Amino acid sequence: MRIATIDIGTNSTRLLIAEVKNGEVEPLYKTGKVTRLGQGVKQTGYLSRDSIERTIAVLEEFKKKIEEFGVEKVVAVTTEAARLAKNADEFLNKVKALGIEIKILSDREEAELVYIANVSHFKPLVPAVTVDLGGGSTEIAYGKGENLIYYESLKFGVVVLLEKFIKSDPPAKEELLSLEVFIEEQLKGFKNRAGIELPFEVFGVGGTITSVVAMEEAMTVYDSEKVHGYQVTCELIDKWYRRVSSVSVEERKKIVGLEEGRADVIVPGLAFFKVFCEVFGIEKITVSELGLLYGLALREAKKCQKR
Repeated sequence: MRIATIDIGTNSTRLLIAEVKNGEVEPLYKTGKVTRLGQGVKQTGYLSRDSIERTIAVLEEFKKKIEEFGVEKVVAVTTEAARLAKNADEFLNKVKALGIEIKILSDREEAELVYIANVSHFKPLVPAVTVDLGGGSTEIAYGKGENLIYYESLKFGVVVLLEKFIKSDPPAKEELLSLEVFIEEQLKGFKNRAGIELPFEVFGVGGTITSVVAMEEAMTVYDSEKVHGYQVTCELIDKWYRRVSSVSVEERKKIVGLEEGRADVIVPGLAFFKVFCEVFGIEKITVSELGLLYGLALREAKKCQKR
């Protein structure tokens, strides 16, 4: 069966079209665009009209692609921005008017889908931690094999961190320090509650960590096959964090491999992974393309297998 999964996040909207059979997922087409659905939602409590219209325009493009591929089933979800917004129904109704059924995913489902997708693919020999740094929230899951032991949805992502801490361009040193201190406090709290101890393997998901690879390899065209499974060292994260935080947004837009729409949020994103390395005492992160889109497709594949 040919299916499409759509993930409407706080920062970006993504599409995966895949063939699912015998419990397996074969990706056929993948794309995504920065739409900033959750821009300002923490401050106002509402999705803005511009944010909704940007996202709907991208979904209209996705719908055409879905029709081109002859997709039989569409699974669409939205996450933290819609969980927070008082006018989420307005957005959901506009999506449904396109003929796309959509669900607000719980934070547990979001964390679990990403975790299962990665451990079933990479089959780590030690416990695993998946880190899905989004725009409005960050899902961190810890487990052994396909047994999820502990997860949390931290109520911040790159858009939230940008809006809360970064006021200058380029960021002032005191802004970066406040940002790092906040992230450190949040991650130390998670680490203590989860009881995570070395050794474990970390799988990083989302646009920040994939951008590290794209920038390091100077990708003029994004190469998902090269990005997936790439071992990003914490030293490399620190190198790019120092570079992007020392220049303006306009200068960052000139960096080969960095998507223009990520030029502002790359700073809090890399601050997060820099601090993550320090708090957890790790040396590297395995970059994964298997985010929520793939997790949703895998769940559908397993449902088909049971029928």
